[in-house]
Amino acid sequence: MLFIPTAAMQNEIKAKEITHRLKSELLSVGILDDNITIHDINGSLTEEEAMKFDIIYVTGGSASYLARRVKEFGFDEIIKKMVFSNKVYVGMSVGSMLCMPNFNLDDVYNSEFEGLGLINAYFSVHCEKGTPNRCDLTLPHIALQENQAIEVTSDGYGLIESNLQYE
Repeated sequence: MLFIPTAAMQNEIKAKEITHRLKSELLSVGILDDNITIHDINGSLTEEEAMKFDIIYVTGGSASYLARRVKEFGFDEIIKKMVFSNKVYVGMSVGSMLCMPNFNLDDVYNSEFEGLGLINAYFSVHCEKGTPNRCDLTLPHIALQENQAIEVTSDGYGLIESNLQYE
């Protein structure tokens, strides 16, 4: 698993906390420590090296920082190549929003927030139960709660939900 906490790296204290907590969660579900490689997007990982991983996991944090780093180092093309080679992409919070065409829903034409365009929909994350989906966007919108995710396959996308309670 290629573990990408870059979106949280703008704040060093928060970065260490988030990276530790999320890596601990991966370990708790049975992923072996030796199978997790942490990488901050900085241009040092080649496409060839990235393609050796089966899973890429991009965490949350700052949307603008993640977007800037992904573009600056050409990591957008690496992610797309991995996805189109049937590697599993897991995004958390902003890491999932990176898959949209643009993740500034108030200005979807703002190139600073251009996403990867891997899903033909918009979504908001960390929404309260009952938050309505927006109807003013050019693509469908989904307001995701903490226990929900979007699963994307070659057949399209759908909402999945967990009964687990988060603290």
